[in-house]
Amino acid sequence: MPLQSITVGGHHTEAGAPGVQAGPSAPPPSHRCEESVRVVPGVDLALGTITFLVDGRLERYWHHEPRLITQILSCSVRPVRWFPATRKLTLTVAAAGHRNGVERHFILSAF
Repeated sequence: MPLQSITVGGHHTEAGAPGVQAGPSAPPPSHRCEESVRVVPGVDLALGTITFLVDGRLERYWHHEPRLITQILSCSVRPVRWFPATRKLTLTVAAAGHRNGVERHFILSAF
């Protein structure tokens, strides 16, 4: 089955498939820049907030394109990773010519 191309919010991706405490403004010192944590994000489309658990704490951040995140999240082929040191949320989607998929990165702002 061929892979399909999707364009969401002006971003083009090859895809294989059609509340709370605010997070700290500075990353926790125990996390190095390259360390990631697997998370299951909840996205509030009205507020643009992204919420998930990290080390037993509920964290909430903001992004200006929550609909794009949900669209890519629906096509995700690997677990979502959160990089606390850089506040980067990484989602991986299937893509033609990329065996491990293509990573899409979102830098989140403190809420």
